[in-house]
Amino acid sequence: MAEKPLRVLVADDIASNRTIVGSFLAHLNCIPLYAEDGVEAVDMFRRESPDVVLMDLMMPRMDGFEAIKQIRALSDDHWVPIIILSALSGEGDIVHGLEVGADDYLAKPLSFPVFAARFKALHRLLDTQRRLSGSLEQVRAVANGVIDGIISADEKGKILSVNRAASQIFGYPASEMVGQPLSMLMPAGLEDTHGNHLEHYMQTGDSAVTGQIRELVGRRKDGRTFPMEIGISDLQLPNRRMFLGVVRDISEARRIQRQLAEDAARLQRYHDESEREQELAMSIMERQIRSDWLHDGAVQYAVMPARNFSGDVVAVARAADGSLYAMLADATGHGLAAAVSVLPALGAFYRGAARNAPLASLVTELNDMLCGLLPPGRFVASALVRLDAGRRGGQIWVGGVPDVLRVSDGGLVVQRFASRQLPLGIVPSAEAGVDCESFSWDAPCQIVLCSDGLTEAENARGEAFGTQGLEQTLRAAPRASRVAGLRQALTRHLGRQPAGDDVSVLILDCLMDGGGVPS
Repeated sequence: MAEKPLRVLVADDIASNRTIVGSFLAHLNCIPLYAEDGVEAVDMFRRESPDVVLMDLMMPRMDGFEAIKQIRALSDDHWVPIIILSALSGEGDIVHGLEVGADDYLAKPLSFPVFAARFKALHRLLDTQRRLSGSLEQVRAVANGVIDGIISADEKGKILSVNRAASQIFGYPASEMVGQPLSMLMPAGLEDTHGNHLEHYMQTGDSAVTGQIRELVGRRKDGRTFPMEIGISDLQLPNRRMFLGVVRDISEARRIQRQLAEDAARLQRYHDESEREQELAMSIMERQIRSDWLHDGAVQYAVMPARNFSGDVVAVARAADGSLYAMLADATGHGLAAAVSVLPALGAFYRGAARNAPLASLVTELNDMLCGLLPPGRFVASALVRLDAGRRGGQIWVGGVPDVLRVSDGGLVVQRFASRQLPLGIVPSAEAGVDCESFSWDAPCQIVLCSDGLTEAENARGEAFGTQGLEQTLRAAPRASRVAGLRQALTRHLGRQPAGDDVSVLILDCLMDGGGVPS
């Protein structure tokens, strides 16, 4: 019989993310159900009763944490796996998500092999749950005791009768159980416990023995112990008093619980290892960037990661004749994966500056290198600048980042350099061509480069910081502290809303003395 498709609720406020996840699920023969925020996710869960929930954490109206709590409350009578699906990689976010009810975690951008493997494991767990649920439904549908064990005993605790299920549970034939004390079914050292509870109940009527389901440890004929649920009823018959116990072996349910706990522990270990790897990668990345040149008097910069690791990189270098080279790079994605895409370009950038390479030659070298290294779908949006020593002029190449601006001493835009080139790493230079724009200045000015994480940063109302926010801040901030002014303006704009992408800004001075660039 064909495997029943899983119905999967995908909660994510970004349409492109829903589309990607939906294509993954379709490839795995799953049926996706989409929700754009936490409120829709809870309503759809209530209506559709999906088999699995994939939950983004940062969403409007109701975030993923609250949605997980509400969905977990709705699914109290059966287990529905909830998987966090988010670019958030902070330990606190993951731990909090697991604490409020999530069962697993997948980080964006998604890896299809990992995604597929997780869903195969979920299929196995859900199939096990369905088999257990089927057994429970059968118990309710048939007469008392067909599946559960039924044991009757008198007020002295002597076994009066057992059904076939009870014999199977404890491993005794009925003939060996009838007439024996209930203590034979308890582990060594606890034989008298049940008899004492019965005696106390008979004397006072005030005991927790009857009227509720309790979890105890039973003992089989071969001496092995197992967890069991037992509910005891007090039956008042015309000429006698009898106690009826319904026993259920819950070994398999406890095994599944232990397995889930072990899976959660493995997930936590995986996350901890991922954190250590990111710390190592960050250390390696920092060693690749010449921070001494970034502290050049003609340079202002800021790199603000959206999470805990930035995929944006800024680099500055001086040639022997004092020419200033600068690069702002924004790789696809976020965090470590994006940063790794830029790492190979750093060495080539510094080597090109050391030999005072023409900007077109340097761009060609970087582009062809990344074309050979990056997998399909990965590229590096960037802008490169060379300010020539000895004359008031330079060259700019822009591919895939917002317009590079030349602003006056007072912060007014005097020249725009639009992105007319493809980002690095998409098409070889011989096919795409490399076109650098030359410029010159006759008054002190600055070159302003930024990533789209700045201009596209949205506040809680969905309003982008935009080029208007950028240019307004440049006009308002003093020349020497314009990057600091941009950081403050962005913080005010976002409020408590986290940035959706890495943000980087690089500002270069074009002065009148010393050949136009301070050494």
